[in-house]
Amino acid sequence: MAFDHGKTEAALFWRGRKAAEAKVRVGGNEIPFNKEATRWLGVWLDSHLKLRNHHAVRMKEGRKALTRLWRLMGQMGLSPVNCRKVMTA
Repeated sequence: MAFDHGKTEAALFWRGRKAAEAKVRVGGNEIPFNKEATRWLGVWLDSHLKLRNHHAVRMKEGRKALTRLWRLMGQMGLSPVNCRKVMTA
């Protein structure tokens, strides 16, 4: 089996404050580290495993859903109960 080295990235997790200067080589190719948050199995992981980015992304999605609900209730005159039925349908 051969890996596509262009699509491969490494995730480095550490407890210290400064970024580690580590290099990973696979088959003679150096694999870059993603210094920002990486989505893995639906969870946004940063290098310190603080889950701040995951919380921010989920809160943003929740606020967008809440805004859509408010628009439905304001423009269409729906009651909150009927608006919830529309959103779950």
